[in-house]
Amino acid sequence: MRYTYLGGNSWFAEMRVSNVRVLCDPWLVGDLTFFDMPALYVGRKALSESERWLDLARGADVILLSQGWEDHAHVPTLKALLKTIPDVPVVGSPAAADVARGLGFANVTSLRANARTVIRPRRADADADADADGEGLAIIATEGALVGPPWSTREAGFVLTDGADGARLYYEPHCSYDPESVRAATRAAGGRVDACVTPIRSVDVAGFTLVSGGAEAATLLERLGVPRVVLPLRNGELEQEGASAGWLGTDGTTRDAFARACDARFGEGRTTVEWPTPGEGIEIEVVR
Repeated sequence: MRYTYLGGNSWFAEMRVSNVRVLCDPWLVGDLTFFDMPALYVGRKALSESERWLDLARGADVILLSQGWEDHAHVPTLKALLKTIPDVPVVGSPAAADVARGLGFANVTSLRANARTVIRPRRADADADADADGEGLAIIATEGALVGPPWSTREAGFVLTDGADGARLYYEPHCSYDPESVRAATRAAGGRVDACVTPIRSVDVAGFTLVSGGAEAATLLERLGVPRVVLPLRNGELEQEGASAGWLGTDGTTRDAFARACDARFGEGRTTVEWPTPGEGIEIEVVR
């Protein structure tokens, strides 16, 4: 698997068995606002390579959306992609699926926890052997973050299973999950997860934890069977302004500090904590 981080919650993965290319939670153009209220909050990330990233995104075989909130289902980016790849499948949480349908995407799959779907390459240049052998990319949804009042439907996490022998990747952007749902998805993926995309740095809003990290992220790794590779989301590395920007804070956890904590908890070298540079791909090999 080749994983390319695109800043914020956004990333692109090229699977080696199914040949499926996954674009996840894309924010590739413009600013980030919530409820179209820039006076409340505006987030900006470095988008100097926006055109190159958009070119990469246009090759996706599926758009994966973990949440319906703007920092995951970023409407300006989705509108830009709709113009060039209107037929691309979109898979997401129920809230995210509603956003995609509302924008005009026609091939949208809503996944609740424990549901799954299989994606195959839509590109003419993809290796026909993958489809002939039935080696698609299975996407299994897990219970994700509760963002909103207690009665809200949880958003989604995902386990991606690349054919029978390819990579297994877990993603959930808030390090918020139901443990049994994660265990069930891991079992359905063959009992292993090779790579985990998660925050390791917590984010709070006026003292309320919105995104967990640190010890909670290490506990997640344990529940996943200690994946060999951790791919942190570099949350908090945004230029932010607006009335609510001053309410946001992070715990400052660094890659090195988290790596030391993992060595102490799981044994030295059992898991590698990467620090992805936006736009630069990382090759992840499946080691048995």
